[in-house]
Amino acid sequence: MELKKFSAGEKAAIKEYFNEYGYVVVENLLTQSKIENFIEVYEKIKHSKLFVFFSQDTHLPIQPKLTPEGFIENSMLNPANLKLWHNFSRSAEECLVDESVTNVLSILSGRSSHVMMQNMFFDKSTGTIEHQDHYYLDSDPAGNMVATWYALEDIHKDAGCFFVLPGSHKAKVIERNSGSNFSDHDSFVKQIRDLINEGGYEYKSFPLNKGDVLFWHPYTIHGAYNNRDPRFSRKSLTAHYYPSDMKPLYSKTEVQTVRKTVNPNVVMFGSELQAYQSNVMHYVRAIANYVRGKGPDYDMRRDSYSASTGSDA
Repeated sequence: MELKKFSAGEKAAIKEYFNEYGYVVVENLLTQSKIENFIEVYEKIKHSKLFVFFSQDTHLPIQPKLTPEGFIENSMLNPANLKLWHNFSRSAEECLVDESVTNVLSILSGRSSHVMMQNMFFDKSTGTIEHQDHYYLDSDPAGNMVATWYALEDIHKDAGCFFVLPGSHKAKVIERNSGSNFSDHDSFVKQIRDLINEGGYEYKSFPLNKGDVLFWHPYTIHGAYNNRDPRFSRKSLTAHYYPSDMKPLYSKTEVQTVRKTVNPNVVMFGSELQAYQSNVMHYVRAIANYVRGKGPDYDMRRDSYSASTGSDA
């Protein structure tokens, strides 16, 4: 299946393609100057011995672990919340809520304003297992969340490309057990593998160009391949949004606290104070985990599961 890209002005085609295949790529969408600013700030802080972040792939607060090539090995959850590192969090936010990106969100959702549920940053591909976002987070009513993946550099095919399984959003949706704190995660992974085998879906990888943005449906099965050449990074951001007139699916509270962003049409989960508090808690938990020798409760890395469905070739 050919890698098809759209320009931002092709509104009807963007919506039609997204509905049919469960994803769409819009080329050269993210402002180049914002990308350069983010990378510049990131390159400064990643060498700091004081920098601690929450790793999305291991679900632990950690310090940066750099490869011999100088890339951080672990993915970063909610970089826009790292308020103790203000320049970094602000530059991430400016990329994530770029107006051109939120304009496409409005095309896909039919809404003018959105809530950002979470965001992530990848330097090196962590090799993510096949999954549906709905198991982890979604809108209420379900199926209205839109996820985004921003290429912050030209992505080489051997860098551990992001992939989706086109059309898989129309198949069965795997639900999380009621009240489960991801205790059934291994079962979920197996069910996804079975679903892929039954559907015979194609794997579509995305060696995108700098500034391209991928959008996908919360039911679409997707993941990322392992890095095949350590010389190549895969610098990218991701975020998940739902329309502001809806609620988050798995919320335990009736009213969600949100804060403004640099884009008036996007708010983020949590107040400014809560963002600072969560950043401080990363340090507390990192120290406590080190003392206790505590490892991850579960993780998203392909290498942690004995048999991934798709080939890394």
